[in-house]
Amino acid sequence: MISHNTNNVHYFTFQTLTNSDIVHAIVGRYGGVSPYPYKSLNMSTSTGDSKTNVAANVAIAYNALNLSTDTLNTVHQVHGQRTITVGNQPIGSSTKADALITTTKGMSLFMKFADCAPLLIYDPYVNAIGLAHAGWRGTLAGIGRSMVTAMRTQFGCKPQNLIAAIGPCIAVDKYIVGNDVANLFQNAYPDTNDIVLFDNNSIHLDLVKANIHSLTDSGVQSIETSGFCTAKNNTVFFSHRVEGKYSGRFSTIMSLN
Repeated sequence: MISHNTNNVHYFTFQTLTNSDIVHAIVGRYGGVSPYPYKSLNMSTSTGDSKTNVAANVAIAYNALNLSTDTLNTVHQVHGQRTITVGNQPIGSSTKADALITTTKGMSLFMKFADCAPLLIYDPYVNAIGLAHAGWRGTLAGIGRSMVTAMRTQFGCKPQNLIAAIGPCIAVDKYIVGNDVANLFQNAYPDTNDIVLFDNNSIHLDLVKANIHSLTDSGVQSIETSGFCTAKNNTVFFSHRVEGKYSGRFSTIMSLN
């Protein structure tokens, strides 16, 4: 990923998504107004930060990207596979879903993360974008596949034309899971041996590999990964696994110019 710093906001973009037709950013944790333990560019009230702080942080991030918060579309993330199409009217933030897609210029897609994987998709031929929140439950349910299917059926996108990127999330060596989760993924991906890994007495889940399989099985051929682990790079990104229930949330933003 490419590192940027605008007005003390540290954010990252993907090389394969560098295009004048879109704006996208993985926004790091610093440059905002929230106090400890949410210090400082926290994007969620779900763990105790104030609405005033979070609204100010969102405005700071949007200003760094030269976007208006009036364009913001987000959802109530529920670790599922539901994909919502954004048109000319903003959707309500109480809508339960984990992926947003649009072909509407001037509408931005916004989601929050703290170990789960951001999935970004762009179709340069149709000029369509998609953004998803992929935790283990959403990944298992096929949120990547759901977004690709929705972009194909709603916009006529061809999977082989899609450019996908997987943002910072918890890496396999830091992501220990139980037998129940391991069994679910082994049953869902019986022909793979790189998603569930066994290390002495612990079981690890590779969230990135699982989403790569889901996207490639859907016909996506271009997938860029961030190379960042949220747990190992906790000074840059929030991590629920590292910080516990008072962890903040970093954001991913996409918009069509």
